[in-house]
Amino acid sequence: MARRKKTAKPAQDNEITEIVSDAIGDVVADSAAPPDAPKSPKIVIDGVEYDATHLSDAAKGAVASLQFAEAKIMALQNELAVCQTAHFAYVKGLKAELKDKES
Repeated sequence: MARRKKTAKPAQDNEITEIVSDAIGDVVADSAAPPDAPKSPKIVIDGVEYDATHLSDAAKGAVASLQFAEAKIMALQNELAVCQTAHFAYVKGLKAELKDKES
């Protein structure tokens, strides 16, 4: 079982606060430690830090699924931002077109 270390609890329960990855093949990556210190992979969930060196295969799969879901959410948020920008530009252009027609 992974070691647990208490850290500050996030504002919202059940929120993954940090999953760090340094390579595609790795489920988790090194923590932010000084360069000379031995690096230990970690996962932080609900403000609790877990040592990721001893994760079960099921836990590694869950972390990989979470990373995929987070990447998809980010991509969709970016796509939404593009669509909102386009929407704003179309509305602005339509207003200008309608204003020109009134004159």
